[in-house]
Amino acid sequence: MDYSALETDFDCACNEVITNLTAQYSLNYQSGGPGRLEAFLDVIKTEFEKAETSFIEKNMIAENAEALHVIRAITKKHAKLCVEHYGKMVM
Repeated sequence: MDYSALETDFDCACNEVITNLTAQYSLNYQSGGPGRLEAFLDVIKTEFEKAETSFIEKNMIAENAEALHVIRAITKKHAKLCVEHYGKMVM
């Protein structure tokens, strides 16, 4: 089965999460130092988990192991990039 449309849709959803996280960081975490960064890294994890769960439910793919693998790989890629990006900001 071709999952390219599903991947594209979920990439868009992840990009929306990144946009929202950027705004949250600027408003609530940027000037807080390392302690606030740890809290923000938890927010990143939570927001990507919520986006993943919502996307899986919306597209009714909970029973499709291959689709779940694709979606979880995309989630992991985007979350890792965010953590690396924001982790560098305090160092």
